[in-house]
Amino acid sequence: MQSTTRDDKLAKIFLGHSLNIQPKEKLLISASDIHALPLVKAIYVEALKLGAYPVTEMHTNFSYQFYKLANDWQMNYIPHELQEARVKWADAYITIVSDHNHKELNQIPREKVLFRSKLIRPYSDKIIDKDRWLLTYYPTQSMAQEAEVSYDWLMDFYYRACIVDYKKMKNHLTKIETILDKGNRVRIIGQKTDLTFSIKGRLAKAAYGERNIPDGEVFLAPVHQSIEGHVYFDLPSVIYSSEVNGIYLEFKKGKVVKAKADFGNKTLQKVLDTDPGARSFGELGIGTNYQIKKAMKNTLFDEKIGGTIHLALGRSYREERGGSPDDFNESTIHWDIIKDMRKKGSTLLVDDKPLLKEGKFMI
Repeated sequence: MQSTTRDDKLAKIFLGHSLNIQPKEKLLISASDIHALPLVKAIYVEALKLGAYPVTEMHTNFSYQFYKLANDWQMNYIPHELQEARVKWADAYITIVSDHNHKELNQIPREKVLFRSKLIRPYSDKIIDKDRWLLTYYPTQSMAQEAEVSYDWLMDFYYRACIVDYKKMKNHLTKIETILDKGNRVRIIGQKTDLTFSIKGRLAKAAYGERNIPDGEVFLAPVHQSIEGHVYFDLPSVIYSSEVNGIYLEFKKGKVVKAKADFGNKTLQKVLDTDPGARSFGELGIGTNYQIKKAMKNTLFDEKIGGTIHLALGRSYREERGGSPDDFNESTIHWDIIKDMRKKGSTLLVDDKPLLKEGKFMI
């Protein structure tokens, strides 16, 4: 197993630009399968060169076996001591997801997966709140099939989208960030869409490779109680191994009062019933990476598509920038759903001034 030059370049971005790893810091590198071993090795080696202490963990995917065979005690049990130790030990975290089968849990009842995710979520939230984490999805044959592309094409696309000039990206995104910081109200107009909400007092966050790779978005937390109107999402989304497409939502006083999906409606309804916060939006994001043009049915990539927006049902972040430290939307889910604003007539307005029109920024 040899790392490639592209892996080495990506490792330097992860540890230098994204996490700013310092000597004697502790780094936890988590990989979901063996496919990403060349990248894991490159990160491990780079961490040693920087004087840090890296530890790797490989999570062989036996999720299907667990959900199929686990009894009630096993389903409810969480190794709290182990999870707490992971959170407390590391100064920084890298998670590399490389799913070998995106449909692995299709035969498992959604209720089981949702229930288990509620139990595990507090520990992932603690890592998110520590604010030194990085997530990437490494290409696999399954990802290529899901996106309906060649695996070789996907590998080239992945490195091309990830290895970019993030300092240059920062300069562009901070201009958008400033406009949103000063804004009071957002209106989104498009296909089957006329949605408004307040952003007064909220600060936006420009995302240029600090938490996700690839990256390219600006996001903030709406004042969730103020959401009114309706919105239609025309790009596919996958949650808990189930595809949902053509999502239409109507809001009154910040809550979903009507919801349907052209495909995967049962999954949509179950997700909305997760908890009260699942019926409101915790995030508005604007995609700015124009190197990503095609929907991959992978949120980490799709939410960055230049000229799109995404709205996340559920949890808002608690950070001041990009979130809401006091009046946040509480939920165990955070589901980013993407809307294509490149279509004719699509506009995102901030205080009645177009910021994004038919996929192009008006700045």
